[in-house]
Amino acid sequence: MRAGGNLVVLERGHQEALENFLREFDAQPDQLHGYFTPRDASIDEAIEFLRAAADENRLPPGRVPASTWFWENRSTLQGVVNLRHRLTPELEETGGHIGFSVAPSCRRQGIAGAMLAEALGQAHMLGLDQVGLTCDADNQGSARTIEAGGGILVREDWCEARQGRQRWYTIALPADAS
Repeated sequence: MRAGGNLVVLERGHQEALENFLREFDAQPDQLHGYFTPRDASIDEAIEFLRAAADENRLPPGRVPASTWFWENRSTLQGVVNLRHRLTPELEETGGHIGFSVAPSCRRQGIAGAMLAEALGQAHMLGLDQVGLTCDADNQGSARTIEAGGGILVREDWCEARQGRQRWYTIALPADAS
């Protein structure tokens, strides 16, 4: 099922929608993946934080550029997806290229799959030929989404950094047709 909506870059007009989206994760902030802006940031601070995160020249040493989009449908932000442009050894273990979350009230509507498909297209445009993704071993929703998006399970094991079992996937991106 293809969810209605599309990926958008955060803008000032999203202030109320962003607050409503984030509020859904206040009770379980550990379920919010793909959005790394401080929770108490103003809309202007959030926009600037996300712009800086995508700009190689504005990052502190050791950080990799990452682009963040929201899934918007009828002026409601329903999900967030983050694409790291490359990985460090640490990110290979605890995060991968793509992280995503869907607001609890919007789950099971195909939004995660739609966001993943769009993020894979963006990764392809960056020149990546393969992406890595991780999810908690007990997160069956994310595992199903990743597998439906072409994810191949590489391994499932204990992840010291996450203090839990984790699954590591890869997704091969199509080569350009000549």
